[in-house]
Amino acid sequence: MKFDNLVLQEKIKKGLNYIEKENLDEAKIIFEELKNDKKSENTGLFFLGIIQIKKKNYTQAKDFFNKILINEPKNTDANLNLGLVYLEEKNNEKAIIFFDKVIKENQNNLNAIYHKGLANFLRKNYNDAIFSLKKCINLNKNHTPSYLTLGHSFLNIKNFEKSIENYLKVLELDPKNNNAKFNLAWCYFAIMELDKAFKYYEFRNEKIKPNTKIAEIKEKFRASEWLGEDLNNKKIIILSEQGIGDNIQFFRYLFSIKKKYDAEIFFYIEKKLVHLFKNTPFKIISNLDQINKVEYYQHLLSLPGIFYKEKKEIMKNIPYIKIDNDNNLKWKKKLSKFKKPIVALNWQGDKNFLFDDTRSIKLSFFKKLVQMKKYDFISVQKNFGASQIKLNNLSEKIDDFTSEIDENNKTFEDTISILNNVEMLITSDTAVAHLAGTMEINTYLLLSYNPEWRWYIEPKANCFYPNISIIQQDQMNDWTGVFEKLEKTIS
Repeated sequence: MKFDNLVLQEKIKKGLNYIEKENLDEAKIIFEELKNDKKSENTGLFFLGIIQIKKKNYTQAKDFFNKILINEPKNTDANLNLGLVYLEEKNNEKAIIFFDKVIKENQNNLNAIYHKGLANFLRKNYNDAIFSLKKCINLNKNHTPSYLTLGHSFLNIKNFEKSIENYLKVLELDPKNNNAKFNLAWCYFAIMELDKAFKYYEFRNEKIKPNTKIAEIKEKFRASEWLGEDLNNKKIIILSEQGIGDNIQFFRYLFSIKKKYDAEIFFYIEKKLVHLFKNTPFKIISNLDQINKVEYYQHLLSLPGIFYKEKKEIMKNIPYIKIDNDNNLKWKKKLSKFKKPIVALNWQGDKNFLFDDTRSIKLSFFKKLVQMKKYDFISVQKNFGASQIKLNNLSEKIDDFTSEIDENNKTFEDTISILNNVEMLITSDTAVAHLAGTMEINTYLLLSYNPEWRWYIEPKANCFYPNISIIQQDQMNDWTGVFEKLEKTIS
C-alpha cells in the first residue's frame, strides 16, 4: 500500500501517540505497515527500532537501525540511535563509532557530541569527555547534562574546584538536581569545607528517596525528624543505612547522643547485624514491634553533620565491638598452627556496588606480597572474590577459611575473633576495614586514586581510626605502585 504525505503524517502521528502511551503493540502494527512501503520504509524501520529500545530488546533494535543504514549509510537518526543502544549495552567504544559518524555529517549535533562525551566518561577517558562536553556548552550555554557530566569528570580527576563550579551551574539551571547536590558533598569533603559538605550530604539517596521504614515510623509513632532538639527524657530511633561498613563506622555517634542527653536510644538494623552492636548502652532492634513509643527519628549518617554543626569536629573512634570469649578461644587454637606472624587479607567488596571497580583489588596484585617468608597469610574474604585464591594458584600461599567463617547468619561473628588473633590486616575499602578500624586492629588500607569522601577527611583530621595506615594510588589504576609501597613498609 502506498501512502500520500497527508496519510503518512497521520499514521506517524497515531503511532507516536501509541508509543507515548506505552501501547507498543498497537504502535508496532502501524510502523510495520509503513516499513512495507518503499516510500516510508526507513520511517517504519526507525520507529520499530525505537519500540524495541523501549522493550529493551536491543539486538532487535540494532537490526532495524542497521537495515536503515543499508538503504542510507549516513542516516543521522539511525547512527545516533545505534550509538545510544551500544551505550545502553555498556559497549562504549562501539557507541563512539556511531556518534562519530553523526558528528562527521554535522559537527554541531549536540546530542551526538554529548553522548560521545558521556561514553568517554564511562570509559574513564576523562580528558576526552571534558573536550566533548565543553564543546556542548559552547553550542548551548544552558545544557544541564553537559555541566553535570563535566562535574563528574573533574571530580574523577580530583579537580574539585572545577567540579564544584560545574555542579553549581547545574543547580543554577536545575535547583532540584539532587545528583549535583550529593556530588558537591564529595567535593567539599575532599577540600575540607565540612559545613558545606554535610549540608549537601543530606541529598544522598538514602535520605531523599521514599523510605518505608520512615513512613512506618511516622505513621506508628507520629515521630519527628531530629535535627538537634533537646532529647532529655525523650526516645529517639536511629535508622541504619547504606552498607555494613557505614553502620559500623558511624554507630559511634549514638554515644554522642547519650553523652549529651538523658534519652532512650534505639538503633534499627537488620537482624543479622544486631549482634555487632548489642554490648552497648543502646536498644538494638530489627523490627518496630520491639518498641511502643518514640518522639524522634534520624538516619545514622545524618548524625555526623548534626554534631559537626555544633562542635566543628569529627568524633573519634570508640572500640565498642566486644569479643566473644568462646569464639575467640576457638579461633586462637585454630590459628595456633601458624608459627609466623599472621597477616589477614581481604581484597574484594560487593561486586554489585556501583563503584566496586574503584574499591576492590584483583588478588593477582597480592602475588608478590604473599611470597614474603616472614609472615603466614590467611584469607578473611567471604562470598565475592574467594574463588580468586584457586584461580591465581595461591592455595599454598594463602590459607583460605572461607567455608568456616561467619556461617551462622551473624555477620562477621568469626571475622572478629580472627582479627583479634592476627598481626595485621591488609584490606581494600570494604566493611572489613571498618570492622578492624573500630576494633583498633593494626590495618593497612589500600585505596584507589580517588577514594570515597571519608578517606579525604582521615589523613587531614586523623579522626576515624587510629590503627589504620592508608596507602593510596598516586596515579589512577596504579595498584602496582600501592603494593610496592606496602611491601617496603612491612618487609
